[in-house]
Amino acid sequence: MSATHQFSESNLVGEVVMDGITNLNFGSADDHDLNTTTYPITRGNASFEKYIRCLFGGTGWTEISNMKFWRSDVLGYKTGETLKAAANVAFATPSATPNADSDIPLSESAPALAIQSAAGTTTITAPGYTKYIRLQLQTTGSTPSGSVFQKTLCFQYDEV
Repeated sequence: MSATHQFSESNLVGEVVMDGITNLNFGSADDHDLNTTTYPITRGNASFEKYIRCLFGGTGWTEISNMKFWRSDVLGYKTGETLKAAANVAFATPSATPNADSDIPLSESAPALAIQSAAGTTTITAPGYTKYIRLQLQTTGSTPSGSVFQKTLCFQYDEV
């Protein structure tokens, strides 16, 4: 067998964890699997931050290493829109206040964000989580109303 991998999202005061999320929609509510029609981001504002991490499981593997995270999409951004990211952060109650994180790298060689295990090492040797990746979609007054372009977020790792 090999390692299994799923994304988890943490929300709310006190941290409610949802493993196996099915989407990473950004919106005006602090929740997982958002419907952006119900919780749109008002032009000129930021989404609530998303605290995601990867959960590894399965059997037959001994090490996960070289974990990287980046954005790889063709359409990119609409005017005034940016996607911010920070790696290996501690969970904090998500906020819709614009944060000062860096723009998410656009390729693996940009360089991508290096992700650590929950223990703060560069490898995972038993089933468990990585550290958090904090994401936030920010807009300006010049961002067009309506849906934004879909983003392709990439997570890569080596498995032994």
